[in-house]
Amino acid sequence: MLWLFSQMFLLCLVSFAVGSLVTWLSVRGRLQPERPKTRLALPAPRPAAEQVVIAEQPVAPKPAKQESLPVKGNSKTMVYHTPDSPYYRRTKGDMTFGSEAEAVSAGYRMWTTKGRVKV
Repeated sequence: MLWLFSQMFLLCLVSFAVGSLVTWLSVRGRLQPERPKTRLALPAPRPAAEQVVIAEQPVAPKPAKQESLPVKGNSKTMVYHTPDSPYYRRTKGDMTFGSEAEAVSAGYRMWTTKGRVKV
């Protein structure tokens, strides 16, 4: 019986020692400070090249009268928007027309404001 007890004691002692060693090795690896990264030497500065001066070209004046904006049409809703429409800037307009008459002849209807619901 004493022999069995001593064998179990030695087995527990060895397993405890191995567990302690493995734990110590894993913690030791994490505690080592990181090695400083080697920095590359910067190249020597180059002498400055000749300075090049770029002259601005004269800009042509814009025409005083702007051309009329195109009429935008939405092909999903079949509605066209003129520059007077509050939705004109928001409308992407997958169709553009030169005038309202062209939009009407293509089957589009004029924009209308969204009505409010009265209670």
